[in-house]
Amino acid sequence: MKIGNQPQGQERLNNLLQTQQKQAEKLASAKRINSAADDAAGLQIANRLTSTVNEAVQGQRNLYDGIGLAQVYEQSLQNINNDLTEVNTLAVAAGNGIYTDADRQALQQQAQGYLDNAQNTLQTASFGGVSLFNDKDIAFNSGQSNLNLKVEDVGAALTSQNVFSIDLTTQAGAAAANTTLTQATEYVSGLQADAGASINSFAAQARNLNNQQINQAQARSRIEDADFADASAKKASADVLANASIAVRAQARISQEQTLQLLA
Repeated sequence: MKIGNQPQGQERLNNLLQTQQKQAEKLASAKRINSAADDAAGLQIANRLTSTVNEAVQGQRNLYDGIGLAQVYEQSLQNINNDLTEVNTLAVAAGNGIYTDADRQALQQQAQGYLDNAQNTLQTASFGGVSLFNDKDIAFNSGQSNLNLKVEDVGAALTSQNVFSIDLTTQAGAAAANTTLTQATEYVSGLQADAGASINSFAAQARNLNNQQINQAQARSRIEDADFADASAKKASADVLANASIAVRAQARISQEQTLQLLA
């Protein structure tokens, strides 16, 4: 004797158990989509957004490296400018008519110390192993485009201006040095302004990428992240129904056995 529709009841129980499992996966992973079977189109869009978000994150890192390099470059230029300004002050002093040859020789030695400092900066300034005073463009990929920082061979430029061969031992030499150093400091200051503009450009692009990253991450979250309230409610409902179904099936089996015993 067959009591109840057992195959149909088993199918319903299996469906309830699958629902329990799916909701448990969502709660455990915090994601609505855990495989293509959950939402094939949604998974494709979420993966594309993930790629775009990761690209924006790395682009920001590259740009902040560019900002760091530009800041070191600009500060090195400032150090050179400081040294040249000190030498220019000494050149003006060397034009004082009351100074003796010995006095001017002392000024020359002092000036040479500042010039040596400037040359040391030109030779040693670097960022992450990249020398800062070569005539080249340094590119930083933002993920959407390359932003370039132009660095100059400042040492060659100052050498061509005879900055490192000034002579303060005579009044005529001091006057010529004053003209040379004024031009040199203007040149270095111009490079600082260019570096500052590059820093601002890199920072603006990094902010733009950050805004894009936030918006795209939010869009991805709306597609693939789980609604905890909804998933929790569905799992609780499936738990209750599955437990009730198991209890009913167990009771049905007991009733069936009792009926067969009576018939026997």
